Amino acid sequence: MKSGKTGGAARGGSIQSLDRAFSILEEIARHEHGLGLVELSRAVDLHTSTVHHLCKTLLSLGYLSQSESGKRYRIGRGVFALASSCADEIELARTARPFLAELSKSTGESAHFAVWAGNQVLILERAYSDSAFQMNERAGMLRPAHCTAIGKALLSGLEPAALDERLDEMTLTPHAPNTIVDKEQLRREIERIRADGVAYDDSEYNEEARCIAAPVRDFRNRVVGAIGFSGPVWRVSLSDLNKYSALTREKSRSLSLALGWRE
Repeated sequence: MKSGKTGGAARGGSIQSLDRAFSILEEIARHEHGLGLVELSRAVDLHTSTVHHLCKTLLSLGYLSQSESGKRYRIGRGVFALASSCADEIELARTARPFLAELSKSTGESAHFAVWAGNQVLILERAYSDSAFQMNERAGMLRPAHCTAIGKALLSGLEPAALDERLDEMTLTPHAPNTIVDKEQLRREIERIRADGVAYDDSEYNEEARCIAAPVRDFRNRVVGAIGFSGPVWRVSLSDLNKYSALTREKSRSLSLALGWRE
């Protein structure tokens, strides 16, 4: 134990308490049988009182647990829940991959699969087309929900109360001349998507792009994602959106079935 020491400096630009908390988690994770307070304090180079307070917080959040004797700290269920969520997304991306490839091949455009990330939409997986010019929709990018086809497809899967709450929290920022900035108009569009099973982005996020998407359901009949494609306006006309509606719905249905959904 470092006598009188309150802890080493945080890594550049980080918040010190978060830096220390993650150092504690990382150190405990290296020890199968856990660590006692004094051992842990030495390992992370922090005063025992500092480690005690941080561990107390991590225990209350479920990210640490204690042995029956209360003398050793171990990784808690909260960490495993986070890891499980990550694994779920990896499995979703893996399952979506072949359907994205088929959609991209059929349309000649890049295809993408998206999930919620707070009030935004995360591009979880993407299939690239052979076209020389492609839309900038890389995996890992965040997009607004109100003006993208994938976002509106996800909104259509929310229960009425959840949709009301989500819309109350959202700011309908205009990104292009066609962006829907009125919440009642957006609500009517979501009702149409629920009825038709397909969402459009007619130059609403990027005035040079058009997109089409459909919601994807799992074995609980819950919308867990959206599959769609996007292309430049000079390659994807309004008539193309109509033509590809059935195809996009078909791919969302096939992916949903692969995730255990049943009609």
